[in-house]
Amino acid sequence: MAGSVPTLYWFDRWDERIGLLRVVGELVHTEELNGEDTIEFSSYEVPTKGDRLLWLDGSTWREHVVVRTDEPLAGLCSVYAESSLCELLDDFIEEAQLVSRTALQALTAVLAPTRWAISYCANLGTAGALIYHQNALWALRRIAEVWGGEVTPIIAVSNGRVATRSIRLDAQRGAWNGLRFTYGKNMAGCSRTVLEQDVYTALYGFGAGLPFTDEEGNYKAGYRRKLTFGEINGGLNYVADENAKLVWGRWNADRTAKVHSFGQVTFSQETDPAHLLVLTRRALAEAVQPKVSYEVDVAALDGNDADLGDTVAVIDTSRNPEWRLTARIVKRVRTFGEGVVARVTIGTVEPVDYAQVSALAADVATLQDDVVGIDGNLSTAASVTVVESTVTTAIDDLDELAELDF
Repeated sequence: MAGSVPTLYWFDRWDERIGLLRVVGELVHTEELNGEDTIEFSSYEVPTKGDRLLWLDGSTWREHVVVRTDEPLAGLCSVYAESSLCELLDDFIEEAQLVSRTALQALTAVLAPTRWAISYCANLGTAGALIYHQNALWALRRIAEVWGGEVTPIIAVSNGRVATRSIRLDAQRGAWNGLRFTYGKNMAGCSRTVLEQDVYTALYGFGAGLPFTDEEGNYKAGYRRKLTFGEINGGLNYVADENAKLVWGRWNADRTAKVHSFGQVTFSQETDPAHLLVLTRRALAEAVQPKVSYEVDVAALDGNDADLGDTVAVIDTSRNPEWRLTARIVKRVRTFGEGVVARVTIGTVEPVDYAQVSALAADVATLQDDVVGIDGNLSTAASVTVVESTVTTAIDDLDELAELDF
């Protein structure tokens, strides 16, 4: 075994010690923010699906569960294991109506049917979400998405075995350590991906659909308008970035002034105009710069070693004018062999399957607000035909996602 490859302590699914699982060659550890956390390696021994692998990563204990093995008749066994968070797939939540809850309250609710505790939860304000007929891992990812936090599994070890498993929910993982990356045209070993999402310099923000009322405040049958924040934002139902307009806007018809590129964002469960304004401003901060990611060896960074979630200053000199971006390390792949080779992705990571489903749920909720009939009721045609068609199409898309390896 190579000197830099971590020692894997081997346990069965009941946490009973089997011994050491010897790695032949290299071990690859892949992790991303609020997403993948896997190890892959080869071994002469063949672990059983569900076996647990405990290893020390610097000063941090990590636990992975064997989910797949490729076992040829002759040769090495290839092992693929996921973070022990994957056991939350086996915990089921029938329904959790989280209305105006803190992140701590929401996290407590979704972890209730599991054996995972809470080690720390940041103060992320109040928000709401409906968890209905979902596994606990999906629910955990949904909590992180809605409340705007980032999840870290915490494994505590005592007497040679896992003593506790808990969740840490931070507002943001990582730190600013002065890391800097300069992208040049002729830089070897680096790739840049500019994603297809548009850049917006102004965003309209919409909240939950509101019932129509008369002058006395009585509810009336009629169209349900969406919550806006114009009353507390100088009469404007959008927020804008004037500096971004100069770079990413466009000319008006007679080329005398630059105008904004407008987009919109909907938070279908938000009922507070002030909080809606805050959420829209937060969304604008992400929308005003291109969705670009850089995949690069850690050796190309100026500064200290890079950790997941760390903030990096990016200067892209291949653009004119050059791009100056603030980005984060959203993915890290380390190969343990004779040494440790680390490669990181800086910038934007594409959403995984649970995020696709979360977006679907929000879209259906928004659709229900939009198709309310003149009589103030959701018509049978809308509820059965339109919504069912939307959900069916989305499920077909998810079937295609099942073929992908996240």
